[in-house]
Amino acid sequence: MSVAEIKAEMAKLPPAEIVHLAAFARHLARRNESGYAAGLDADREQLEKGDRISGAELRRLAGELDRAGL
Repeated sequence: MSVAEIKAEMAKLPPAEIVHLAAFARHLARRNESGYAAGLDADREQLEKGDRISGAELRRLAGELDRAGL
């Protein structure tokens, strides 16, 4: 499937699915970066211990999504 075909199919999706695909694409792009997997493991461990995201971090992430047009 070409990039043009993928874009055409994505244009048919509801916003929530587009956000999910954008996050997945970002993950695929970063998966070979050094330290990325270790960072994901550390985040998972924190969540398993009951740690939650702070309000400030949530606002920062929401701002990133807004700036990315998502």
